[in-house]
Amino acid sequence: MLAKLQKDFDTLNNSLDQTLRYMDGLSIEKLFASNSGEWNSAQILNHLMDAEKGTLAYLTKKMQTPKDEIPTGGLPSKIRSILLGRALRNDNKKFKAPPMRSELPERPNYDNVKSEYLEVRKKLGLLLEQFDKTMVGKAYFKHPVAGRITIVQTMEFLKNHHDRHVKQIIERSSM
Repeated sequence: MLAKLQKDFDTLNNSLDQTLRYMDGLSIEKLFASNSGEWNSAQILNHLMDAEKGTLAYLTKKMQTPKDEIPTGGLPSKIRSILLGRALRNDNKKFKAPPMRSELPERPNYDNVKSEYLEVRKKLGLLLEQFDKTMVGKAYFKHPVAGRITIVQTMEFLKNHHDRHVKQIIERSSM
């Protein structure tokens, strides 16, 4: 795996490991605690897993496209990625999950979600190993709001998205 992708993947894995260790220690009551209309901690983890699963599926499909048919990221991609990152780090900013990602069971089975998430993460690592230097500047991923971004920018998105929701997991489980 390319060094930059390895570093980003390691950071993402460390963050997931810490999150799962934290959630493993939660009682059932804490795992499903939330205010009316808000996702509980288990639902948030389910959402994170679904988002990565969707990202993985999209990237897997795009990897079948010849390299010369994938657009270059360039400055517009960089600007969109920066704006997306800022928005995700702004705790006051509210987002609506894309429709395909907003339907979550009220009480997801934590062990099943955790297991599936770890499997998705393993597959993401295998996919990242396929990227070479000629592919890094190409916009392989199309974010629902930010549009086409490179694989490095996709990893930044996944990290920012994860970090944003981990704050919510801690907040909800502290009720």
